Amino acid sequence: MTDHQQTVVARNAKGSSMLDLVRDSLIIDEPISTGDRRPFVLETVKTDDEATLGEGGPSKPAPKFVGRIIAWLLEKIGPRGLEFARYSLDYHWIRNYLYVQRNFKPDHADRHVPSFVKKVVAEYDKNGEVRERSMRGRRNPKKLF
Repeated sequence: MTDHQQTVVARNAKGSSMLDLVRDSLIIDEPISTGDRRPFVLETVKTDDEATLGEGGPSKPAPKFVGRIIAWLLEKIGPRGLEFARYSLDYHWIRNYLYVQRNFKPDHADRHVPSFVKKVVAEYDKNGEVRERSMRGRRNPKKLF
């Protein structure tokens, strides 16, 4: 296993006092941020979405050694630090956006998606890929609550 910088957030006085107990054993440094998350976000959304919808892909998962090679490669070329955190947030917001678009009536979906998520989706939807994906697997609006 490799070593990676971790982020700790103390949200209240109790958390702060707990952090004080171990502070001397920590290496505290400025956060890193390298790479570009954008190409990885859309590719992850596509791969995850195809698996969710049962489209394409292998019938069995790749062997563990192949997964380890891919993980090693992504660690070298993928986003790191704060940029990885942004990747994770963007990916999850888009994934949840797709779920809402497919499973809620259009007027309900619009009310359930926060404006900041709509901005993130628009950033990745310049070619209409996210919108096109949201139409796949859409439930019949008459059967939605």
